[in-house]
Amino acid sequence: MWSDNETDLDLLGFDFLVDEMVVALTQPRLLPLTMGVTGGWGSGKSSLLKIVSAELADIPDDETGHFVVVSFSPWQYEGYEDIKAALTEAVLARLQQEVEADGPQAEQVGRLRRMATSLRRPVRRLVGTALPAGAAIAAGAVDPALADAASMIAQGMVGSSESSQDSAGYSSEEEPEPVAAGAFRQQFGELMESLHKVRAVIVMIDDLDRCLPHTVVDTFEAIRLFLNVDKSAFVIAAHAEVVQAAIDQRYPGLRRSGASGLGAEYLEKMLQVEINIPALSAPEAETYMHLLLSELHLPQAKFTAVKEAVDQRRRGSALGVALNVGMAADTLGPDMPPELYRDMIWAAAVAPVLGSGLRGNPRQIKRFLNTLKLRLAGAERRGTTLDAAVLAKLMVLETQYLSDFQRLFDWQSAGPVNDRGNWLFAAEQRVRGIGEAGELEPAANEAPEGPSAAGARDGRRSTTRRPQSREAATAGGLDEEVRIWAEQPHIDAWLRMEPALGRKDLGPYFTFARAKLTLGANTAVLSAHIQELLGRLQSDVASRRRGAVTQVAESVVPADLPTLVDHLLQAVLHDPAGPATDGAAELCERIPAIAPTVCERLKLIPVEILRPKLATLVRRLPKGDPAVMALLDGWESSTSGAFVRTARQARGRR
Repeated sequence: MWSDNETDLDLLGFDFLVDEMVVALTQPRLLPLTMGVTGGWGSGKSSLLKIVSAELADIPDDETGHFVVVSFSPWQYEGYEDIKAALTEAVLARLQQEVEADGPQAEQVGRLRRMATSLRRPVRRLVGTALPAGAAIAAGAVDPALADAASMIAQGMVGSSESSQDSAGYSSEEEPEPVAAGAFRQQFGELMESLHKVRAVIVMIDDLDRCLPHTVVDTFEAIRLFLNVDKSAFVIAAHAEVVQAAIDQRYPGLRRSGASGLGAEYLEKMLQVEINIPALSAPEAETYMHLLLSELHLPQAKFTAVKEAVDQRRRGSALGVALNVGMAADTLGPDMPPELYRDMIWAAAVAPVLGSGLRGNPRQIKRFLNTLKLRLAGAERRGTTLDAAVLAKLMVLETQYLSDFQRLFDWQSAGPVNDRGNWLFAAEQRVRGIGEAGELEPAANEAPEGPSAAGARDGRRSTTRRPQSREAATAGGLDEEVRIWAEQPHIDAWLRMEPALGRKDLGPYFTFARAKLTLGANTAVLSAHIQELLGRLQSDVASRRRGAVTQVAESVVPADLPTLVDHLLQAVLHDPAGPATDGAAELCERIPAIAPTVCERLKLIPVEILRPKLATLVRRLPKGDPAVMALLDGWESSTSGAFVRTARQARGRR
């Protein structure tokens, strides 16, 4: 298992980013400097900061002194005190360690710390208002012409707050006078100049993208108003788009005509240097997975040897695979553990699809591996043996395309044991271009591997229509629904991955994914005809779905209809963006009596999740039904209201 915490062990090949940051931060002519380290959540920003901090700490002293690194997370202070005071106090507390206890510099640090206490304000008031200084900075950083508007907004806020006690119960007369930003910065600059053994103070600010808008802006204010002096640098690690949105939300009144807001331009002005962490490419993702597995299976000395070999290969070719099973064997020789060999084999198979599907995100890759290891360990405790390669391939589908994973489960668990998986085998052979139709038939005495699939022993039946029979699968083509499923580009790539699954019993593997699956445990009480209709109502093929709607209206007796609708709506709740939602809307259009039940279930689903199906739902749901009208009115009040309103108007014109 692997921790999700930041680390100073570079498994991602960040050395080129580390070098870039260290060079910029150690150039006196660039100081004062505010540097941004930008990237998505889980891209490795925190680890990069930790690695750079360690590099700076290892730089030996020279005649100009050493580097002082301060780590600060505004997120940890949010809700407790003014973030400007917290950041200033963190820097001064660290500098206290750099001065003699009884010297003049210690007195100077103490005076600045006392001044910093006057920055504190009651948090509730801080959240509810925008400080005039913040508005001026935000506007001036982008366009001086906005300064007047900022002043008017700020004055209006100040006027309303000064007329009465604030939300924390303090009147303006009781509060200490705020510190003058210019005076504080001047004295802080004098202190920094007097620290002859300090080359620079470098403040590493992390987790800013987890903070509320007022905290984001106040952090920048603290840097610009109080701490931005010679021999100082600030490194801010954050998701750029999140920070931009926070700034826009903090100052909605400063939008300019035709512009989206201040966020992007404000951030550009505040950051003199920006280091962007790229997503891992497929080869980089494969190397990262192999390094994680090597760290798990190897003793420290041997892992260090493997990592050094990887570093050497990365210097020669940064974009290629720097570690795979062959490269590991070259480094380790006969000491290659069998467990590592087997894990590297399946990791190489899933890495290209996994790396692209998880957008090259190191955190998501690590979580995938942790989940896989947990399931293997859980199966072992229960006396079940799972093939890690099979589990990894199934988890790729589960983590990236859950509705397709659900469909795979439904098809696998339907029908007699000797039919199960034959369609999957045929689909794998088809995409790989292997064999003639007759060669797809397994040997007469060949049965799927392992115990029977999930649900077979207790007689449960799937709510999804079972694909073609063995004879049809081997007659030269695939069932239409299976063919459409298999021809999707992501399914085509998945089917080509090793190992092939068509001849394996996948039931034990689905057992450990059941938290995400709709098992349809009550369908055993349904007749074969109802089960067949349920499967067709969830088909991707529109003609098959609509034919099932007609059959339901003509052949299902009223006593069975509520049960059928209930099972169909279970599928809708599980995958709102899937074809079951189309089937429910089309069935509701044909049988308006079920509209209240359908609308009641749809209310449980966030409208944004339903957005891909909103147009269909608005068009198909019975127009005059009160439950439908109430549902659509509720959707109109949501963030997708404009879309729903347009769809309703378009329907009204028909």
